[in-house]
Amino acid sequence: MATSKKHTNVGVTHYECSLHGLLNNDHEPQLRTRLEALCGDTESAHRELHHEISCIPCVETPIGPLRREDHVLRLRIEMDPKDPLNQNKAANTICLLGHPEPRSGRGASVRPAIFAQVFSGNAPQFLSLLGYKYNSEFVRKGYWFLYRNTFKVIVSQIYQLEEEGSVQSAQLADPQGSWIVQVSADALSQEQVPRMCEQLDEIKSLFEDYVELVVVDHAFLESKIPYN
Repeated sequence: MATSKKHTNVGVTHYECSLHGLLNNDHEPQLRTRLEALCGDTESAHRELHHEISCIPCVETPIGPLRREDHVLRLRIEMDPKDPLNQNKAANTICLLGHPEPRSGRGASVRPAIFAQVFSGNAPQFLSLLGYKYNSEFVRKGYWFLYRNTFKVIVSQIYQLEEEGSVQSAQLADPQGSWIVQVSADALSQEQVPRMCEQLDEIKSLFEDYVELVVVDHAFLESKIPYN
């Protein structure tokens, strides 16, 4: 049986510099008002609805040093918030997040990243042809602002899927309704990383009344494959 043709746009490696925080649901309206004041107005907010599927190699690499070279691939499906079930309006991106830097005194978490957009065809089938299989998934829903045209501030909640592949079955993961706040910027080279981290460290003070932004321990950002 013939397969549909796929077209991808593979990006170059860049370095994701980021800070994260956990926001109490009661403080979300105040943070949003603060972001509107910093970034423009209510029209500056961009709604976000992502279905993210993590995939791992179909064949296990034998135990040894080469296992460290195995990576989780993430299929990020950006859905239209107004028409989430319309696949023709979805944007599919394959994400490869490299090993994060160990804690080294920087003011932010740093890890290499490559993004490849899949323009047409069945993206999950494309990953299967690459030798990857389904591992886990979640839905992220919220909004984001762009600060200084450089720093992306994402405020979102995580949803678990009760039924595999069915976004309609998504249920809020945290019963208390907490929000995850991520402030990130992309450095196009290693030389740009120190300055990006310095600026992120300065930005923390803008939101300290609502959320504590921290450097996540690199161990929690590792894309380790859960081989049994």
